Amino acid sequence: MSKRELDAVAIADPKTGLVDRIFLLVRTAIQSKQLGPGQRLPSIRDVARACDVSRDTATRAYDKLVAHGYLITRPGAGFYVRGQDVPDKRTGVADQSRGDAALPMPEDWRQRLLDPRTVLAGNLGGGNLPVAWINEPQLSNALRSVARGKLNWMMEYEDQQGYLPLRQQLHLKLGAFGVAVDPKQIMTTIGGTDALNLVVMSYLRTPGEAVLVDDPASFLLIDRLLASGLNIIGVPRLHDGPDVEALRLACEHHRPRLFFCNTLLHNPTSTSLEPHKAFQVLQIAQEFDLTIVEDDTYGDLLPANTAPHLTRLATLDQLRRVIYIGSFSKILGVGLRVGYIAASAQSIEWLLRYKSVSRATNGSLGERTVYRLLSEGTYRHHCEQLRARLNSSRVHALEKLCDLDIAVTSNPYPGMYLWGRLPGELDALCVAERMLEAGYLTAPGRLFSQSQACRSYMRFNIAACENETAFRMLAATISRSR
Repeated sequence: MSKRELDAVAIADPKTGLVDRIFLLVRTAIQSKQLGPGQRLPSIRDVARACDVSRDTATRAYDKLVAHGYLITRPGAGFYVRGQDVPDKRTGVADQSRGDAALPMPEDWRQRLLDPRTVLAGNLGGGNLPVAWINEPQLSNALRSVARGKLNWMMEYEDQQGYLPLRQQLHLKLGAFGVAVDPKQIMTTIGGTDALNLVVMSYLRTPGEAVLVDDPASFLLIDRLLASGLNIIGVPRLHDGPDVEALRLACEHHRPRLFFCNTLLHNPTSTSLEPHKAFQVLQIAQEFDLTIVEDDTYGDLLPANTAPHLTRLATLDQLRRVIYIGSFSKILGVGLRVGYIAASAQSIEWLLRYKSVSRATNGSLGERTVYRLLSEGTYRHHCEQLRARLNSSRVHALEKLCDLDIAVTSNPYPGMYLWGRLPGELDALCVAERMLEAGYLTAPGRLFSQSQACRSYMRFNIAACENETAFRMLAATISRSR
């Protein structure tokens, strides 16, 4: 790699910056087999000298190559071309310290899972509960209660921080989790995705900046971070929470400011953070000045009697280094877009600045509806009914997956999803394509991770597993794919 080669790239495309020129040269060398798996690359200092660029430019180029899956970094030893993956037997997530080849991101599949216009015979991989599971009478009563009240709020701009009675209810809800928070430390959002988007917009404004996420992780989060041009560093998700060794290595090398993670009922594996691991994560956050964005979208599906065995980071940290995100959309219906953020007073003030320029007002109707459901105890009963129904469906779903030799590799906590490995190391994306041809939508593992280790995995929506015809089609498709 030399300045002459960089100049050649610039001649071919004058708009290409220095970072992208180095990126393209290394990527081409890897794709053409000039650089083989496991081969060590020149140091950042050597690259900077040979190409006559700054060390910062060389570092950003190497970080981009790591983010796109072409290189791995070994602290104290340098950068290497990725080799083959070594899956963790507990979750199927690759040991990233040894490297694994990145897979292309099937972006069209994300759209398919979210597009209601798609006519399907069945959806085993969707991210929401069936319409029949929604408690329509309770929602209707709450909406009627809102409509019977004064409607002057419809003609005015309201508090940017959110409907105060709802924030007061959220203060009580979080207090039950052991989070001591004032209503002034809570702001409402238009769902959990909007909350994540607001955090990204407020804190991550530098393209190429390193940010940590669970691996695997929600594809909506991954898409949002990619759209911002951020350097996504995956932290392998184990059965009891993040891999703390990988988390420490990522912090040492990349010095990220934020780590996005699900603590309870993680999407897509449904695993939950256990107390011993939670303390380790917070110790690392303290050591490296790391802020943790805790997404607790699915936590309300967890029975209260499991609390001693699992924990929220916000409970232990009391919002010093944790920005806590909650949502009601998965539980009440994805069309009811109400979420919230709880954080330190300083963080809320900072987030409000960006919220005020991104929207004129909140989802006032939805907030008042959720307030009614919370204040009247209806929401708690609805969660109990969902847990009971999911528990019943989970037993049958596990039996069906077992019959197909699909291995569910994590303890099936009481969430919405099961994370299963297809038999014979089949490519889940190929199986998903064949299923879609027959009118059945699934969620292949490559939606949630670029790691080879997730290549044979699928996320299954427990509520959708009651579709017997879909499972017969899945069995036939697996048989043909073998």
